[in-house]
Amino acid sequence: MKLSKSFLTKALPDAMYYYNHVLYDDAASDLWSSVDDKRDVNVALDSRSLEAGDFFIALKGIQVDGHTFLADVLAHGASGALIAHDRLDLVKKLDKALVVNKLFVVVADTTIAFLALARARRDELTIPIVGVTGSVGKTTTKEMLRVMLNSAGIPAFVSFKNYNTDLGVSYNILRIPEYAQVAVIEMGINGQGEMRQLVDIVKPTFAVITNIGHAHVGHLGGNLHGVSHEKRQIFSRFTQDGVGIINGDQDLLTDIHYNHPVAKFGLKTKNQVQARKVRVLLDENGQPQTHFVLKWYGEKAPVVLKNNHPGGVANALAAATVAYFLKIPLDAVVRALASYASFENRFEPKKLKQNKGHLLSDCYNANPENMKAALIAFSQLPAQGQKVLVLGEMFELGDRQDYWHRQVSRELAKVSDLGVLITVGKRAQLYTKMLSRAVKVYNADDWQQALDAFKDCINTEGALVLVKGGRSLRLENMIKEVVE
Repeated sequence: MKLSKSFLTKALPDAMYYYNHVLYDDAASDLWSSVDDKRDVNVALDSRSLEAGDFFIALKGIQVDGHTFLADVLAHGASGALIAHDRLDLVKKLDKALVVNKLFVVVADTTIAFLALARARRDELTIPIVGVTGSVGKTTTKEMLRVMLNSAGIPAFVSFKNYNTDLGVSYNILRIPEYAQVAVIEMGINGQGEMRQLVDIVKPTFAVITNIGHAHVGHLGGNLHGVSHEKRQIFSRFTQDGVGIINGDQDLLTDIHYNHPVAKFGLKTKNQVQARKVRVLLDENGQPQTHFVLKWYGEKAPVVLKNNHPGGVANALAAATVAYFLKIPLDAVVRALASYASFENRFEPKKLKQNKGHLLSDCYNANPENMKAALIAFSQLPAQGQKVLVLGEMFELGDRQDYWHRQVSRELAKVSDLGVLITVGKRAQLYTKMLSRAVKVYNADDWQQALDAFKDCINTEGALVLVKGGRSLRLENMIKEVVE
């Protein structure tokens, strides 16, 4: 964004400005004659990742107040900061050398002002904005789109990591550069009404729902119909040119009347974008690959993905459908999918220490759908040594939590060559209900206990390990201790 008088006064009409030790009650001409408002600046929310020239947003969190880091961010080259009026005294007390030629935008509430800046920036944009949501697969679909856009040579902005809340999408909207021809924004929700708030900021021109599953079902109406209703609100601000992209294999999405064009992807032949002849093969190094034929509006081409996770095919189809409407050529889509590597902690392969084998890190989230997909993929993989599963309990499943944990037990029973199961969390112990007695079981309360159990059971070479759980269990801490 540009720290210009016209932009700031439109977005924040009640703001005041502090510059060179002077507090201005309005955007006075002598202020703006001094401020360089012609260049793009990025916003920063975290002092640790701020780069020189960034404009710092001092948010007041429950545990951390960004205003306490003002001296640090200014010393690291911040161009200024958005601050609350009741924290202006902190700025006035700073070393005067730190605040020379720094612009401070002073508002009543920095969070409200931050969202207002994002809405104003979005209103300036005329490029296609792609919104990506769904119970699982949002980040993978978004990252596949990143590779497709790169493959086609299209200058684009793709949202940062999993910044998909109201603050996250605002951060991403404000970082869209002037040169971008397309922007892709991930949009995630935990509760009812949140998608409407995100859409009010992002206003996507295209939007994709990867799927409907039990993630956060306890806060989204208690059932899949409630989840579907909330996710579909991503289409609620469409103009006449908006196109909705949905998983055509799910009746919860297809048995709906839409007031805008809809494109469907999936395995069924009724979908405009399909995967046919899906097969899992091993490459020359013995690593699994998923092969399928991509059918796309009358064209088709063979596709190879680097792993065998069933969700990868659905994510590839979702991204490819978006790519079609962004006019990305089919050959660029195929090249991109062939080169795509797993995103961090999404079935991500790692090497165990001391050449003990390999580990698949899938500890970003856990719900019945992605738990089943991960177990199917894991069951298909060959292992020289023992197979080990570290599975955390699932959360936010409403009043059927025990039921869904027992359902995972049914899927576990199909992993015929499983040697060790380490459960993490109280309800995760329900995973053991239908296990073979030949499987060695450890029950852990947290990642530290899981680590102790893991060290006890990994005693041979060639092990194949899957670690699957939600972020709240912090299983990535265990993984850091055991991989190279």
